[in-house]
Amino acid sequence: MTKLIQRFSQDEYNRVLNEHSAISKQLSQVECERILINAGASYEQAKNGAYVYLHHNGNAKGKIRGSREQYSALLNKFQATQKNPQDCIRYLESLGFSYGQAKTAVYNYRLDRGLIRK
Repeated sequence: MTKLIQRFSQDEYNRVLNEHSAISKQLSQVECERILINAGASYEQAKNGAYVYLHHNGNAKGKIRGSREQYSALLNKFQATQKNPQDCIRYLESLGFSYGQAKTAVYNYRLDRGLIRK
């Protein structure tokens, strides 16, 4: 019989992993994925949910929203053209943007400035 795959929000992934004390037990990415799969998530859902939980403090929702122009201004001020993408993402996250917002903003910023190719 096929197991039904549930849809979760990052808040739900965080709740499930917090119940297992994943951070304090220093569980690995794979261990967190197994916990989420056992809770009903697909492999891809578990992989993404565990990654955001472990590496971005479960920050899947931004506290603020920005336009492409606002992201560009912030990244210019941060001198993003001279920094690696992960530092830029962490910078935007520290300002209250979600991991997804920051990742997309940095990608578009680097693309617009010819630092990467599509």
